[in-house]
Amino acid sequence: MYKIKDYIKNNREHLVIIFILVFSALTHGYNMFHFPYYENDEGTYMSQAWSILTQGRIAPYTYWYDHAPAGWILIALWVKLTGGFFTFGSSINSGRVLMLIIHVLTSFLLYKIAKKLSNNQLAGIIAVIIFSLSPLAVYFQRRVLLDNIMTFWIFVSLYFLLFSKQKLTSFFLSALAFGLAVLTKENAIFFLPPLLYVLNKKTQNDQKTFAFLSWIIISFSLISTYFLYALLKDELFPPDFLGSSGDHVSLLGTLKTQLTRGNELPFWNRESEFYNNFQTWLSKDSVTIISGAVATALSLILSIKYKYLRIPVLFSLFFWFFLLRGKLVIEFYIIPLIPFLSLNTGILTTLLVQKVSFKNRYVYNLMALPLIGSSLYLPIRESLKQFTKDETSPQIQAIDWIKNNLNENDYIAIDDYSYVDLHAQRFPGDKVFKNADWFWKIYYDPEVRYGKYNEDWKKVEYIALSHEILKQMGLGTQDFIENAFINSQEVITWKKDTYLDIDNKISTNGDWIAIYKLKDESNIILSHAWVFYKNNFIQPYGQVIDPTNNNITTSEGQAYALLRSVYLNDKTTFDGVWKWTQDHLQKRTQDKLISWLWSKNGQEYKLADSNSASDADEDTTLALLFAYKKWHEEKYLSDAREMINDIWKKEVVFINGEYVMTMGTDALRGDVYIVNPSYVSPATYKIFATIDPKNDWNKLAEDSYKLLDNISSRQGSNNLLPPNWLSINKNTGEISSASKYIGDGDVNNFGFDAFRLMWRVALDAKWNNDPRAITYLNKYTDFYKTEWSNNKNIASIYTTKGEREVDYSSLSTTVGTLSALLFTDKNYADEIYKGIFEKKFDYSNGYWDDKNNYFDQNWAWFGTALYTDNLPNLWDTI
Repeated sequence: MYKIKDYIKNNREHLVIIFILVFSALTHGYNMFHFPYYENDEGTYMSQAWSILTQGRIAPYTYWYDHAPAGWILIALWVKLTGGFFTFGSSINSGRVLMLIIHVLTSFLLYKIAKKLSNNQLAGIIAVIIFSLSPLAVYFQRRVLLDNIMTFWIFVSLYFLLFSKQKLTSFFLSALAFGLAVLTKENAIFFLPPLLYVLNKKTQNDQKTFAFLSWIIISFSLISTYFLYALLKDELFPPDFLGSSGDHVSLLGTLKTQLTRGNELPFWNRESEFYNNFQTWLSKDSVTIISGAVATALSLILSIKYKYLRIPVLFSLFFWFFLLRGKLVIEFYIIPLIPFLSLNTGILTTLLVQKVSFKNRYVYNLMALPLIGSSLYLPIRESLKQFTKDETSPQIQAIDWIKNNLNENDYIAIDDYSYVDLHAQRFPGDKVFKNADWFWKIYYDPEVRYGKYNEDWKKVEYIALSHEILKQMGLGTQDFIENAFINSQEVITWKKDTYLDIDNKISTNGDWIAIYKLKDESNIILSHAWVFYKNNFIQPYGQVIDPTNNNITTSEGQAYALLRSVYLNDKTTFDGVWKWTQDHLQKRTQDKLISWLWSKNGQEYKLADSNSASDADEDTTLALLFAYKKWHEEKYLSDAREMINDIWKKEVVFINGEYVMTMGTDALRGDVYIVNPSYVSPATYKIFATIDPKNDWNKLAEDSYKLLDNISSRQGSNNLLPPNWLSINKNTGEISSASKYIGDGDVNNFGFDAFRLMWRVALDAKWNNDPRAITYLNKYTDFYKTEWSNNKNIASIYTTKGEREVDYSSLSTTVGTLSALLFTDKNYADEIYKGIFEKKFDYSNGYWDDKNNYFDQNWAWFGTALYTDNLPNLWDTI
């Protein structure tokens, strides 16, 4: 028993040191590979270490001098010593092991410094316990961050000054350590005044000048190597300054930018970066922040009498000044302050305990126990998740999935945490992804954006979407990547406990990764054009307007929006458009058909014509049937059944033994029915036949082809183009002009109405491979080929004999040509699509040609969708 007591007494210091080393190692080492999630900056510093070892470069991308390289040079040395980046699992795990060692060494220095200043072990023990259990310290000091390395060097510098015993070697080592701190993270410069204060206190009067000059010369000589490096590379000064040539990065230019970053609001302003981060720090670790701040304030007052308190106070105050200066503050900037807050708390606590008079040292020890216990309890209570939670598994699973499922040459936008793991072989035969690029550099590094990606976001094939990428898109800093994201679709997602709303760009934590694949070019066009169309032509409540025609709304426009939204799986827009249509246009008391016109009458917009247009009724009903198939809601089918029944009763007529689709509910004019040939849609009728067997929709489809043949064979010709409008005698079936009834100068021409017939017939060719559709389209193949070959465009209006009425062309009418040739001469269709539709699409904004042309934007979309095989028959394929 006595031997044990003697051993403890004789080796008390060693036992305490062993305790703090083991304690700090356990608190920071346990679960460090799983919590917190791998952060973007960690990957940046690991990738720069990788670049040093594999490429002989300071950074894998353009080096912007955003930080001096001493930190990742140390990481590179560590990796070299430990056998590579994957000795401990992922590359960041290797860096985290180094951070653990640095934390343990910093804890040792913290203990020694606290004991030295207070002349009491208790101060060091309390300081280390607070520092090691601080949730903020655990959260940030596990991560591979330059601030952790810089803090270690500051403590090394302070240690050598305090334990110098007037030796020049100690001053030399202190100066070197400070130089390394600045070369690791520039904000170490804010610790210069307190270090100089300690230097002043630790030197005799006759040596002060020499000591100061020596310390300054040594530290700043080391720091100057950074500037010398930039000077030798002609990257010290900004371009065209003092003979600096060419367009290049600049160390001084970057320093100027770094010094001016931030919103420059006073720290007490609720919008300031300090204020918001301070609230975050308090929410994560109120014990360390509040106790440390109070201890610093009290120590400042007491330092008038107890001068040894000035040193920890000065270190804390000068870094508080850095945080409060009104410039950029990032959440992890708190890292260097945490050990100094712990130092102030430990020393002050010990001082207060010592000032209480005890006759028995055991009473003193008993009082120390609850102090240590409370310092343990509160941080542990606030930070249990840091020892149990797994936030990194989704990130590791995403790397493994990419390695196992994607091609090595795929272009992938990534968060930097995965850079080294994707660019290096973890084991023999492991894939290497040379085109996996950090999303920030894809946007901001000219060599990558303009060189590798040619400023074309469509070159991105996959996005490994992360918390940081989503956040930056939400802040509006990543237009390039956001364009790619908007035009991509989710492949797979790994997620833990975070709240995640990708559509609204909300993520509360980084414990998730989602892989998105860029759509093929045609899908990009279709989805991008839909976003533009919604933003410019569809009101938030579902009304489609034509801005070039006094903002009128037509049943046709509502129907187009319904079809497009169901094809693009946009249920929200579909429901909004259908609700507005029902509330404002489906108001006929005698049936469920859609009134065709809503326009301005006096000072307000209202229903201007209650008659229906059969094409809009057909398209609306078809969209409802597709919506039922896609989203499985009975209301869509019920609404469609009602409309199908009324279309047959009110818009289909029987003439001389054949069914005819008329223009709508007001088609009868005397002895004739008005017909718009472009309303004829055999493919739609065949779908209606499956819903409404009591009416002979299949015969209507068959009779429609007979009608089209009769139209094309008028006047002794076999291939007359269909006119925009015509009339059919209700008794004889005779086809004649509708000019008497339709106030349109082009009523007898083939133009902005009639072209749609080619598209509708082409749908029947595509969905049903109906030979009658192919035969009909073939009638006009030679005409279209000749027009394109001779003119490289298609006129907007022709006579029915194929003579040009105008010289201008339009996207809308060219859709008719594209649709016909797609099934009769694909080579010509390819040439027209690439020369017109692809060429005239603005990928940056999402529109074709004239962005205000509502009709062109719709029909260019429908033509593109048909050509690119994105108009399947959803009734049969779902």
